[in-house]
Amino acid sequence: MLSIPERNRQILELRKKGMSQTEVARRFKLSPSRVYLIEKQDAADRSLEQRRTRLREEIRGDDDLERMWPLEDLIDAVGLIVVTRKRLMDHFVATGKRQISLRELMDMCLDAPVEGPDFMMSPLLRVYGVGKKGFWFVVNGLTGMDLGGRCNEEWRKRLVRVMIKHIPAWPR
Repeated sequence: MLSIPERNRQILELRKKGMSQTEVARRFKLSPSRVYLIEKQDAADRSLEQRRTRLREEIRGDDDLERMWPLEDLIDAVGLIVVTRKRLMDHFVATGKRQISLRELMDMCLDAPVEGPDFMMSPLLRVYGVGKKGFWFVVNGLTGMDLGGRCNEEWRKRLVRVMIKHIPAWPR
């Protein structure tokens, strides 16, 4: 029994070799429209990856913490999971923000005072629906990107603070 990702890879390979949708569908006991959807999703994934690569190159080349980026561009460059991406977009649209700097996104990962009680919490964790998983996707996305020399250095400094706070066994 093939896993779905392996099946889809084989479907795409056969389609690239010129086999018709109907023949591929018959071989894998799927409908031709399902084969079409698999191809469409693959094209969308490749397009997003090309966009992400281009945006990351632009961010690295700019190497400016203060530059304001269109919200969607910066979020796409970080490479977030769908739910985190959606929640952040919703949050910023609700607050009227259409652009964000790398510094602002980095700051969202650091603890800040919370109104009312005397405690600190990352602004990112206060965004409805982001949660710990989304928080770590943002942290890991920023960590995995080459942001440019100055921006990388700034992120490394902030990352130490994030790790000290959010990983109990992290050396203090």
